[in-house]
Amino acid sequence: MKFLKAIPIVIFMCLNLLVIVAMNICAYTSVLPPQEYPHVAYWGLLFPVFLIANVLFVLFWLVFKWKIVVLPLLGMLICAPSIRAYIPFNFSKEPPEGSLKILSYNTMSFGKDTTVPLEENPIFQYLQKCDADIICLQEAMKAHTDKVAQLMKDTYPYNSLFLIADNYNACFSKYPILSSEKIDYPSKTNASYVYKVLVGEDTLLVVNNHLESYRLTAEDKNDYKSILKNYKNPEENDSEIKYHSLIGKLAPVDSIRGMQADSIAAFVERNAGRYIIVCGDFNTTPISYPHYRLTRCLDDAYTRSGNGPGVSYHHSGMYFRIDNILISSNMTAYGATVDNSISASDHYPIYAHIKLEGKR
Repeated sequence: MKFLKAIPIVIFMCLNLLVIVAMNICAYTSVLPPQEYPHVAYWGLLFPVFLIANVLFVLFWLVFKWKIVVLPLLGMLICAPSIRAYIPFNFSKEPPEGSLKILSYNTMSFGKDTTVPLEENPIFQYLQKCDADIICLQEAMKAHTDKVAQLMKDTYPYNSLFLIADNYNACFSKYPILSSEKIDYPSKTNASYVYKVLVGEDTLLVVNNHLESYRLTAEDKNDYKSILKNYKNPEENDSEIKYHSLIGKLAPVDSIRGMQADSIAAFVERNAGRYIIVCGDFNTTPISYPHYRLTRCLDDAYTRSGNGPGVSYHHSGMYFRIDNILISSNMTAYGATVDNSISASDHYPIYAHIKLEGKR
């Protein structure tokens, strides 16, 4: 009789172990270059699913067999760095005097709103009020951005605009931009630009990125949500067909993005010891090779000073933090925030206060 009573506990322990294994596999596939392992690069997208499942097991064991709660807790301990990268918690600290406010924002072509004058556009109004020292924009509509440069010239006398298709990769700065250059990597529609900014006697290298996008259709996004919702019963909703269709689109893009991340990391490593900020739309989550590769040589400002998941992409029922501000180790981040007070774009802006430590 005692043996029979133990059977459900053993079953749930086995299920919990499977979740732990899956969670850690998803976490640690981020160390694998997608150009070499294209068919596992997207597994990081499933990390939050298994993390939530493991948290539910914590609650389950606390109610029914509290001693076994050590099992899911150990599982989370193994991938603690990934959990912290995905959903950090930090004590708030006021930024010290002399800190720089850095803002990065994918504007989705200023919300694609051409029905109202720029002065009434909510994204333009937000930029006017943000009081950032350096603004980096991605997907900034050319017509609007040209006008922004004129209207905000008193506040941001320095700018650098590079046209990619019909949109700018743009930087607006209160400090002189000494030069700009493009980082060479493969892409037809995305790019990374380095701005050399003079802040007092210090030179700051700001890398504004818009890495390769999956360019998923509305149908693709619905398929992704359907797969997550029905992953236990794929036969009921042709999830396997949808899965293989999506992989055919995700894997090649992951490979390109992996090479782009390597190129940016190589630039950072060539300039080791200098003040460097790498920001922008990475088009991938914190559990991914690009984030892993770049945080080997830089610190994630949000991980170090932000709180919560910090969802920056919020469109079509998909919610991820794909916008980032990374800094070199000779800088300190304060109060990194994904600002959800404005929803005119499919991205929320992200900002952080950055203090330069010492002299470079």
